[in-house]
Amino acid sequence: MSDLVDITTTSVGRDTLLTTYGSFFENVSYSGSYRVVVTVDPAYGVEEDEVGEVLRFLDDLPKRYPQVREVVVERLPKQIGLQGALSLLFAHAKTPVGVHVEDDWRFTAPVDLDALISDLYAQDSTQIVLTNSHVARGGTFERPDEVQEVAGTSGRLLRLNRSSWAAHYLPLCPHLHRTDRWAPTVAKALALTDGLQCPDERVRERVLAEQARDRHNVLWTRDVVAEDLGREWLVRRARYKAITAEHAGEAETGSVTRKSGDEPLELKRSAGLRSRAEGLIPGMTQTFQKRPENFADGEYPVYAERGRGSILWDVDGNAYVDFVMALGAASLGYDHPAMSNVIRERLGRGVLLSLPAQTEITAAEELVRAVPGAEMVRFLKTGAEACAASLRLARHFTGRDHVLLAGYHGWHDQLGGPSAGVPVSAARLGERFTLDSPDDDVRFLAAVRERGEQLAAIVLSTPYHRVLSAEFLDELRAACDELGCLLVLDEIVTGFRLAPGGFGQFRGVRADILCFSKGIAGGMPLAAVAGPRHLMDKFAELRVSTTFGGELLSLEVMKVALREYARTDYYRHIAALGRQLREGVNGHAVRLGFGDIMTGYDPMPCLRFDNDSAVHNRIARQFLAEMARRGFLLRRDVNFISATHTSAQIDDAVSASAEALGALAG
Repeated sequence: MSDLVDITTTSVGRDTLLTTYGSFFENVSYSGSYRVVVTVDPAYGVEEDEVGEVLRFLDDLPKRYPQVREVVVERLPKQIGLQGALSLLFAHAKTPVGVHVEDDWRFTAPVDLDALISDLYAQDSTQIVLTNSHVARGGTFERPDEVQEVAGTSGRLLRLNRSSWAAHYLPLCPHLHRTDRWAPTVAKALALTDGLQCPDERVRERVLAEQARDRHNVLWTRDVVAEDLGREWLVRRARYKAITAEHAGEAETGSVTRKSGDEPLELKRSAGLRSRAEGLIPGMTQTFQKRPENFADGEYPVYAERGRGSILWDVDGNAYVDFVMALGAASLGYDHPAMSNVIRERLGRGVLLSLPAQTEITAAEELVRAVPGAEMVRFLKTGAEACAASLRLARHFTGRDHVLLAGYHGWHDQLGGPSAGVPVSAARLGERFTLDSPDDDVRFLAAVRERGEQLAAIVLSTPYHRVLSAEFLDELRAACDELGCLLVLDEIVTGFRLAPGGFGQFRGVRADILCFSKGIAGGMPLAAVAGPRHLMDKFAELRVSTTFGGELLSLEVMKVALREYARTDYYRHIAALGRQLREGVNGHAVRLGFGDIMTGYDPMPCLRFDNDSAVHNRIARQFLAEMARRGFLLRRDVNFISATHTSAQIDDAVSASAEALGALAG
């Protein structure tokens, strides 16, 4: 066997490579020599001076580390992606044994490469993975049913059992491999599978399809010897994993369409599509709040074409800074790269399967970790479903039927109150109240006391134009405890916006049951009911079931969204920008005689011209039309800041509001 080992690396030219190689040579001992092969793919638009530093470092490797016998660098003139870069590395591979390491790892513990090479052949293994903190974080190597120690190995190596999530992977994370097995297997997998999937997933797919797990016999080091640097680098530069050229650089922002004075927007295509829809779709659209009469009918776009970040394009080509944000669901902005990428990666595995998928478990674990007080969770598809399911649970748990509803909780019979098509008997079981003023709070508490032990639950969604007092919330919580009814907080809008646990966490009120949707998955169709185990386990006794509750893409996206919320300053960011918008608009509104017209919570400022709804709607319609002409989309009531809005956009919106309010005042 040759005493020469290839070290192969796909790089984007970022300076993390210096740490990767420096820590490798510091921690890895080997009696032979190395040949280094690196591709430099401009996938992230790394600055030229940073790329230059990396190239100089690679050029100097033989001087720095005498064990390095040769360095081969392929600097590519355009982005070819990971598949293309790996193909180049395979073409350059010469040695029977290789080490593959991407440019964004730090080695943290000693590695005896001679011993691992001996184990590689003795165990007839294709690959020995240098276990890293990213892979080990979920406890995979601690659960005895998932892992077994391989006897007779010098490094106390491990093998994953078939029950482990990673059992069929040939990971691209740092590893030692036999080139004649590893390279052809990966090349074949990349040639035969969907190019939009993650390469690791594509290789796993082929290993499964060919039942080749035993042939490859992948082993893992017991010790964690490396940690991931890549995510930190991406976060600092506001970039994300680049799977397609479209996502290689900064997110597209676009320039908004600005009109002045009485110049109308061009909305001919919107009008044509509306005419077609009215003959096909009752009510014209699937969502009541998206109907044209809820905005500024005739002076406001009706149909959207696409979105990116905080910019929305209508079908007529006009671009707007959007504060509607899919009715608050697009909390991370449109086409967020981290979310779009996970959809591309997971799509090839099927969207809905015949049996429960492991993703249901991992998604539930993520949500329980994110939300204070949640111990169990059930997934559904819409906020209305979540609220309806919570009431079925409350009625089963308490043995009572009556509920009090504060706010809007969806269209189901027991939630919507008296309206066309709702049986009187169902409407009577759920009484709806508004909390527009402190006087309403008093009346609501009186109703709670009056209904007393008839109550199964109180369902509360905070009003958007005012912040409920601590005294009211404390009294409501105490009344629920005294009467033995459950407090259900409808966090459909406020969850993952005011705080991970929504309004309840933000205002310090303990809920018995929490209902989530919208921001839970950043716009993908998902809802959840969450709460303590002693309540939630009663769901197992109920007929609450949905075919699409285990739909995989939404659950995977939810996990990504929750991680984005947790690892960034998302909550501070949207609150600061919402406050900036509200204070700026109100400054102009007061000056022009309107008074404060934006109220409520910082991340979701609410437009309110007058307490009389007819007066408010008339003025708000005009204001929305004026703002749309100036390149900004707002709602007549609650508006939403996303992770992708910027302070500059808020400044522009405030300036546009001065013009719009001036036009109204005139």
